[in-house]
Amino acid sequence: MVSKMASADFYKILGVNENASASDIKKAYRELAKKYHPDVHKGDSQAENRFKEISEAYAVLSDAKKRAQYDQMRRFGGNTSSHFQNVNFEDLRDLFGGGFKRQRGAGGGFGSIFSDIFGSAADFSQPQKGRDIDAELTISFDVAISGGKQMITVNGRRLSVSIPEGFDDGKKIRLRGQGQPGLAGGAAGDLIITIHVAPHPIFSRKGADIYSTVPVNIVQASLGARVPVQTYDRGTVNLKIPAGIQHGKMLKLSGMGINLNGRRGDHYVQVELTVPKNLNAKAKKALEMFAQTAGIEYKPEES
Repeated sequence: MVSKMASADFYKILGVNENASASDIKKAYRELAKKYHPDVHKGDSQAENRFKEISEAYAVLSDAKKRAQYDQMRRFGGNTSSHFQNVNFEDLRDLFGGGFKRQRGAGGGFGSIFSDIFGSAADFSQPQKGRDIDAELTISFDVAISGGKQMITVNGRRLSVSIPEGFDDGKKIRLRGQGQPGLAGGAAGDLIITIHVAPHPIFSRKGADIYSTVPVNIVQASLGARVPVQTYDRGTVNLKIPAGIQHGKMLKLSGMGINLNGRRGDHYVQVELTVPKNLNAKAKKALEMFAQTAGIEYKPEES
């Protein structure tokens, strides 16, 4: 994702404008993720690449800080490397508050500049370790669970990253010796990669436990029912809905989570109560009779 941030139009990828709200961005992502998810297009490399682009775009635009950085990069032409070309060292005194003293002769040049910045004690003849590089990589929900090899491009280099199984969003992976080269024979720095897990259109995860939602209509909620629920890797199962269940209630499918570190987690299903928007005359009459029988007060629409 680091290599793409400078050039990719994440707003265009998600089909939203630059002033889109966080909720609009989330809505656009969910619609596109469902459309191009690998589970829907098994073996379709084009759909898989499209899904990765969508996930990368969402990972940036859904984070306020990353979105602000991305917008700033776009305003400056979208190429961060250009900010460090053709530097005029005469202007460095302006960058550091006029603290530089221009020196000529043997004591001047870059040596004096470095001394002013790093202090007179700095000895650039001694081996010094290179600086660490920070990078970011977005992986799919499935890869975060199962683990595997992923590729990342940093400063033109293609590197392989080993993702352990059950990896959580926001954790970091360190690739030793893949940072900036050292000075005077010093060791290279490290590459520190922050891993982002792309949201799944259906599931979320905490450890070995899986979470999802299931729509339940007013009849099913009132009388009880069995409704189909898609699990992560156990197919579709029938979930028992107790009579009188309320919106937001969490039900548990024991042992239907993922297998992680020798432990099988659970699958938690949150009930989402749905209300019909349009009733025919017969259904409306039946509902009115139910309300009268149950002693429920209501105000019908004015005719």
